[in-house]
Amino acid sequence: MKSFRRRSTMIAAGAAALLAAFPALAEDWPKKTVRIVVPYPAGSNSDNLARFLSQRLATRLGQSVIVDNRGGGGGMIGTQAVIVAEPDGHTLLLHSGAITSEVVARKNLPYDMRKALVPISMLTLGPNVVLVHPSVPAKSVAELIAYAKANPGKLNFGSPGLSTSIHMSTELFKAMAGIDIVHVPYKGGAPSYQGLAGGEIQILIDPLPTARTLVASGRARPLAVTTATPTDLWPELPTVSESGLPGYVSAVWFGLFAPAGTPIDAQARLSKEIRAVLAEPATRDWMGKQGAIPVGDTQDEFRAKIDEDITRWRNLVQTTGIKFE
Repeated sequence: MKSFRRRSTMIAAGAAALLAAFPALAEDWPKKTVRIVVPYPAGSNSDNLARFLSQRLATRLGQSVIVDNRGGGGGMIGTQAVIVAEPDGHTLLLHSGAITSEVVARKNLPYDMRKALVPISMLTLGPNVVLVHPSVPAKSVAELIAYAKANPGKLNFGSPGLSTSIHMSTELFKAMAGIDIVHVPYKGGAPSYQGLAGGEIQILIDPLPTARTLVASGRARPLAVTTATPTDLWPELPTVSESGLPGYVSAVWFGLFAPAGTPIDAQARLSKEIRAVLAEPATRDWMGKQGAIPVGDTQDEFRAKIDEDITRWRNLVQTTGIKFE
């Protein structure tokens, strides 16, 4: 009998130790304030999105959710802050599609995002708009391509900087169209808008909200949206694919990540709650006003999208020889 009790005690102790070695169950998460790191300054599109979602997510989790801006290094500083954080589900990263282009654009990237981070969900997908300066006679993508071919090397296109999603999207457009246009990288979106307004650049692919502003001011002419299908956010515009460059698709997206090693059930709970927030009518209304489309895909779907983007940018760089320095 004593032997049986001793064995039972040992088994119970072993089971307790085993349970302690495993991450806490989803019911125990979150235990404290959840922090969403945004690797860009306050006031950016990603910051605005994070602040809106933090409020909705806090309600569902029953726990405070705060936004922590860690700008600098083209997004690397904030990303690294999340990578080295305790992987307990309380530190998250909200990043843009630029996290996939930097994989192929930066030679000495200090991390492998596919190993250091786990995808939670793609949050939004936003159409870009192909804009031209009013001096450019083109009224469609087909006419723009024809004009660029007739004037090789004479048209400039702008971007907020090297390896940004806008830069890569325009390089893709350039490669697929087979045109010779010159890249002018700026230090941010605002200077690129000024460049287009002043005629320093003649082509700019830009997110829909700011594109609307440029068009309304008379400083740009819209030709098409870059999504696979037309959008209700600007129904008058055709897609690039249907208006002169078949197969071209490129859009701005934002997604949520957690450090590798975050408990699986915490990941699952977070993914579930985020998708529920994105399905709320209030969320869809707010995002529509921001020129974005809520996505809310699963972790596997988001992971597949990341791999697809990295492959596309790698192929683009290898075939075109784009330089980032």
